[in-house]
Amino acid sequence: MELLRKAENLTEAYALLDPNCPLDNERWMRFYARRPEEASLTHLRDALQIDPSDDDKTLFTGHRGSGKTTELAQLELALRDTHTVVRFNVESLLNLGDVDYADLLVVLGLQVFQAARRSGVRLDKNKLHDLLFWYTTRVFEKDERRKLESEAGGEVDAILAKFSVKFTTDAPRRETIRSEARANLSDLLERLNSLLEAFRDKSGRRTMVIVDGLDKMYDLKQVCDLFCQGANALMEPRCRVVYSVPLSIYHTDDFQQVRMAFDRTFSLPNVKAEERDGTPCREGQAALMEMLDNRLMPGLLAPEAVERLVALCGGLPKELIGLARETALRARRVCGEGGPAEVEDVEQAARQVRNTYRSALTSEQYSELWRLYSGGPFVNSPVARSLLHNLSLLEYNGDGAWWSIHPIVRPLLEERADEFEDAA
Repeated sequence: MELLRKAENLTEAYALLDPNCPLDNERWMRFYARRPEEASLTHLRDALQIDPSDDDKTLFTGHRGSGKTTELAQLELALRDTHTVVRFNVESLLNLGDVDYADLLVVLGLQVFQAARRSGVRLDKNKLHDLLFWYTTRVFEKDERRKLESEAGGEVDAILAKFSVKFTTDAPRRETIRSEARANLSDLLERLNSLLEAFRDKSGRRTMVIVDGLDKMYDLKQVCDLFCQGANALMEPRCRVVYSVPLSIYHTDDFQQVRMAFDRTFSLPNVKAEERDGTPCREGQAALMEMLDNRLMPGLLAPEAVERLVALCGGLPKELIGLARETALRARRVCGEGGPAEVEDVEQAARQVRNTYRSALTSEQYSELWRLYSGGPFVNSPVARSLLHNLSLLEYNGDGAWWSIHPIVRPLLEERADEFEDAA
């Protein structure tokens, strides 16, 4: 059973501090901590609420681990009174190492189909059948087609779930579907848009599709190809769409072309634990502490341990939760279920993360990090983009954009200070 109250011991703390379990639905209501205004999505929410468009497209980004999925859940709640919101995560539906615009539109169409079918809105069945017919004739296999002919609701759900698994794991099948979709994309979009228009007319609401997970794509070039070469196709669905994208795409040569194709872009700012000059950011620190306070009963973490977790996480909620989880595990081994976890437990957890950077950073990346650490300005380059992508370099927004080395990474540079100074 999922725990939906504050953890009372370190075993429960470990369960609640799962960095890969985003706050959604009831978890959001129980554990959400409000971000500082400058690190919130208020600006995007306001823009979407007052924009009268039926089919505007938004690019949404931010660092991995910055809380985008949790904030998108909040956005869904904010729009639910005026929109039919279809939110899905492509991580479970597509292979993030191999994503094409045709794949994305095939999945988007299925998600809209399922939402319309389950909505309770009295739609003309022909609209649903027309869209399903495209999938039946173009991408489903013979055994799937036979089962779909029964039109039983449970069967449809089972077939679509099975199809999604194959689409993710079966590369030959994915390539076949992709070829069919590209060759018949205009037909898919015509049927999808016909359903979307009927859905809006019958429900009296606009449709907002929120596509989460694309920011986790591995290959930056593939991301650029998806949103440059596929931009026209991704603009075609006649509904509002928010597409998540990796932050590093903002620093590519192609981004201006991408930006001009979409109606708006929004980057979710990191929560600041410190200001640009290194002084504490009290509001940001309080928000990060609240993320832990909302999940843990007092006494499980020593106050000094909480402060150290906040200082080390770089303002990334996922990093904070992950470090706190490893801290709880180590403290439980030493002092039992009641804790408290101490600063040394936090430092051991941080060393474990630091070692992943130690083994991954290249000489070129170290050199660029040292230049920045020594006070040099941020200069956009392939190596700088790689540092943003692997989170050793973090971007913050306040009066203006600024960059800081991840606090967990800084000791790696300090260890090699003599080497870098001699080289200089």
